[in-house]
Amino acid sequence: IASLGWCCIALQLLCLGSVDGFSAITSSKIKLKHASLNTDTDDEPNNTYTFSIPLTNKRPKPSSFIETFKELWNDPRPVSSLIATNDRSAVGERENDAGAIEEIPYCIISDEFDIEGELFQILLYPRGRFVGDPNANSNDDITGSASAYLRYLPKKYGDETDIAWKLRLVSKPNEDDKTALSISTAGGLPRSNTTWSAAMTFCTELESVESVGRTTDWGSSIWTAQEVCNALGNLYAEGEITVFGRRGGESSFGFPILQKGAVGAVNRAANPATAQNVQRDYRVGEVIVPRNIPGLGADIEALKEQFVYPGLDYRVMTMSDKDGSPIFSTDSISADEKGQARLALRPCGWKLQQQLWKRNGMKTDWPVEVNAGLLSKVTTTRFNPESAIPRVVSAFQRDWISYSLALAVALTPIPLTLVARNFVSLYDIPSASMEPTLLKGDVLLVEKFPGVYQRTKRGDVVLFQPPPALRDIVTNSGSQLPSTSLFVKRIVGLPGDRNIRLVDDNNVMINGINAVGPDRHQCTDEPLRLIDKLLENGKGTRIDQLGDDEAYVLGDCNAVSVDSRVFGTLPKDNIVGKPVARIWPLNRIKLSGPF
Repeated sequence: IASLGWCCIALQLLCLGSVDGFSAITSSKIKLKHASLNTDTDDEPNNTYTFSIPLTNKRPKPSSFIETFKELWNDPRPVSSLIATNDRSAVGERENDAGAIEEIPYCIISDEFDIEGELFQILLYPRGRFVGDPNANSNDDITGSASAYLRYLPKKYGDETDIAWKLRLVSKPNEDDKTALSISTAGGLPRSNTTWSAAMTFCTELESVESVGRTTDWGSSIWTAQEVCNALGNLYAEGEITVFGRRGGESSFGFPILQKGAVGAVNRAANPATAQNVQRDYRVGEVIVPRNIPGLGADIEALKEQFVYPGLDYRVMTMSDKDGSPIFSTDSISADEKGQARLALRPCGWKLQQQLWKRNGMKTDWPVEVNAGLLSKVTTTRFNPESAIPRVVSAFQRDWISYSLALAVALTPIPLTLVARNFVSLYDIPSASMEPTLLKGDVLLVEKFPGVYQRTKRGDVVLFQPPPALRDIVTNSGSQLPSTSLFVKRIVGLPGDRNIRLVDDNNVMINGINAVGPDRHQCTDEPLRLIDKLLENGKGTRIDQLGDDEAYVLGDCNAVSVDSRVFGTLPKDNIVGKPVARIWPLNRIKLSGPF
């Protein structure tokens, strides 16, 4: 670890000329202009500061080869999409309040603001860090989630500060018109419809290890991209920052050895609690892993009732003492009170959060609040070797097919691995929309080689990226739709097809005949018949002719399928895959198409 760290620092000194920050975002030093700092609040501790700062500055374009390389290196978007254009700063267009068309910036950086001598910024990604559809050319085409992060700007290598923060995005056209934008989840506690909350140790980038609660910038993708883009030009970041502590000289390569910086934090996390100190300490931001331990079955069952399961990773988002006052670590309170500290836990990863919520009957949003005393004897950290087996067992229990395939791919030669990673994937059928052809829970092996559409004919089952209208339907239903989501339907209409009409029993006719495919009335009706309500304003119930780049898709179950009848035509470029086999369940294996 030390050798790698010294190499990174040497490279940084050679290429960048400074170790202060080593940031993913190019930014000039700006004096604090618009931040409003206040310590005279009645309902916050006196080390809590409020801020309100406009979000107007686009990320500056790199002016040198080194800056360009650094920007590409740290950008999470696919490299192929970044090098295909000289302008990576724009991710679509929008119509502003004056009716003019303007670009949507990929990243907006606030002015720097000072908290107890430490500098921070807000980073806003109006269409998310990964950007769902970068070709959106109107406000209505904007889909997905927006992201906002708090970023720390250390003055010296080894500077760090322990903080809790709350963040709101506020549309403020004028002082009398102020609206906080809604969020999908609140992070830590307290729960809120508009305010994200969390706590971390903010440090130099090379000393950040998020699994032990150390980071340079931190935030979430919980705002609606369309709402954020509509507010651009009038958008402010507002919130509160509570400072719990500040330190300098926290370098992994300092003395005493293995006790400073990231290495010290990892070393402490890797050491399990001893018999003399079974009440371990917790820090906000760290990731903990419950384990099944003989003799502690009652504790595990009590945790399961709060949706905390063995082998899963949970992050401590916020923490309070027995009286409800915010704390950063249980080592700040007496030994008698450590077990009464309250930890706000959230599973790591959106997909896992949704699975635990929906499949296990969770009635409220994350986080859940758990006593430290209940966790102490059964939890460890990601870096403790004792967490390895429970995490592997839990992963295979949740999705043994995917993990088995991943293991097989990992053991194959590199060329085959690259092909598998880029052009072959598994798809789990999530609904009844393709019954009886494909049942909920079927697992398909999907090929995604270039030119899928050219190999597709009428009647084929295809997988596609959702068009904006379909994304809006999903979002308006209250569900999360990751940018990587795919849908499966049967292609029934091709470019040039005419007279597409919705007729009796929600059937579709194309070119004067019934759409190809099986009898679409062999599945069970959805009790509420929600499809009927969607079809009342369906965009595909009457189409005179499909354009050169348009297709029309239907599910095999008329009673539940949200398809082209509802969201209209599908751009043929959205078609990215075709199933080549069904590999699960065993009694329905099908090793060749068509479906």
